[in-house]
Amino acid sequence: MIPSRKRTVAAFLVSALVVALALGATAGAGERSAFALPRAQTLYMSGNQWSPNNDLNPAKNWDYITGLVGFAYETPFRYDPLQDRFIPWLATSGTWTSKSTFVMTIRQGVKWSDGRTLTPRDVKYSFELAKIATHPQHPLWQDTGLRSIAVSGNKLIFSFRGTPGYQQFDFYRFNVAVVPQHVFSKYSNTEIATGNLGSPRNIVGTGPYRYESGVGASSQTVVWKKSPTWWASKALKLNVAPQYVVDIHNASNAAALANLLAGNIDLFNNFAPKSAIKGRFTTYFDRAPYHLGANTTWLFPNTTKKPLNDKQFRKALANSINMKQILDKAYQGLVTKASPTGLLPIWDKWIDKKVVKQLGFSYNPAKAKSLLAAAGYRDRNGDGFVENKDGSAIDLKIVCPNGWSDWMTSIQIIADSAKAVGIKVTPAYPEYATLVDDRGHARFDLLLGNDRQMSNTPWTYYQYLFNLPILENQATMNYERYANQTAWRLTNQLDRTPSSNKKAYRAVMSKLQRVFLQDLPVIPLWYNGMWAMFNTQYWTNWPSEQDAQYTPASWRNYWQMTSIDMLTHLKSTNNR
Repeated sequence: MIPSRKRTVAAFLVSALVVALALGATAGAGERSAFALPRAQTLYMSGNQWSPNNDLNPAKNWDYITGLVGFAYETPFRYDPLQDRFIPWLATSGTWTSKSTFVMTIRQGVKWSDGRTLTPRDVKYSFELAKIATHPQHPLWQDTGLRSIAVSGNKLIFSFRGTPGYQQFDFYRFNVAVVPQHVFSKYSNTEIATGNLGSPRNIVGTGPYRYESGVGASSQTVVWKKSPTWWASKALKLNVAPQYVVDIHNASNAAALANLLAGNIDLFNNFAPKSAIKGRFTTYFDRAPYHLGANTTWLFPNTTKKPLNDKQFRKALANSINMKQILDKAYQGLVTKASPTGLLPIWDKWIDKKVVKQLGFSYNPAKAKSLLAAAGYRDRNGDGFVENKDGSAIDLKIVCPNGWSDWMTSIQIIADSAKAVGIKVTPAYPEYATLVDDRGHARFDLLLGNDRQMSNTPWTYYQYLFNLPILENQATMNYERYANQTAWRLTNQLDRTPSSNKKAYRAVMSKLQRVFLQDLPVIPLWYNGMWAMFNTQYWTNWPSEQDAQYTPASWRNYWQMTSIDMLTHLKSTNNR
């Protein structure tokens, strides 16, 4: 999750009562009922919903209401990133019966919340929706080589042309939401691909919760009520503990932490300073960094501008960054330094330690100065800053969104570190929407990004970094505009290498890491935390390093990883 605004704990404490009262004063009837639910049976959470509680389209994973996928709609498989394993879900099994054929067995006896039976044709229909060219999951058909899906009894037969995109297909196995054909067939292709799909009464799912109330642009809460007919209760002996789950749309981290301190939030997935981790609040780790690493924060240089188009300059910049200061001042030890490869801790087994030892980087001002000098960057006018090789001035701007104070502190440290080795860098703090537009259209020098989360495969990271071709608006990938055909070819080769072929997979990963570290088109900085603080006043047995090792996040895509297991393991304290 992209880090957001933070304040000091003192400010949170002062505003706690005000915020709690404001919620009651401004909420509509739906919200008042949300806060009047039986406290011992209700889980309150916050940290995912930053846009209005409006979008009901399960394909739009950046915008749909919290819980839509995972609570209502479910996926054929789930994925456990901490154990690197797929969990059969609406499908009981999936097997490659040949190089180009995947057979998925659909679970029998699953009912939609309207009482109708889920069939293999519902699953086929759900995957085929992605054939719509504007559908967010269209790459399932465009890029993986998927040719057709056939139904045979309770099995689906996925046929591919050529060598399949194994990694991408595996990703979609736990990210395509299975929807009811008898409901969705009433929508147009445009609505399915880009709309918000209208009324909440049409949320007909198979999951552990049913929509209760709260959808609306002005709503501050969405309420989910436990389904009395969830298939997993009987088939897998699973039971979600909370009778109600309420997602609170807090406008800022300040409001969120104030509500946590007031006892109004149980699962807190917002950023909070280290000083807030105390008393009855617990975290995944009982010591620093307290949180799992959810994504890598990268420094993106605009490689279409000099001197950022020079890999030697980028390497000098990387060696100039004082990461210890960032970890201490911006995060107080709540995050850890990233591997020079940028690969998350869950992918450590794929890191080629020899390549990292040979080509990796770390904070080394002397080396940064040496790299600059060797590449022809020197201070010609005595102002303390190096100039370009042609003598022109270097005056770079580094940006992050205004109000994201952990990142604001971080880019100030990056700028100061760069200045210490003779590179002029100035921080700036545009509004988020402005930054996104400038980022897509290459109107920037340096910026931070951490869009890609945990997944089943490092391919999702390399796609994020190396995707080609370069478009006029790089809206979601390759912000640095790095045009390296070898890197992109290796990324596609990784996609087409099955994870079961570990030797081949490791060989491609090693080559990708070598290309990355040789050119360093993007600079990995730190592992952004899966922010998760738990209020144990009403619920216990939260995920932890010691026992229940599940993803403790309400963020989109995490419920169909292992966050739903968090709810099946919770225990009520029955205080009230």
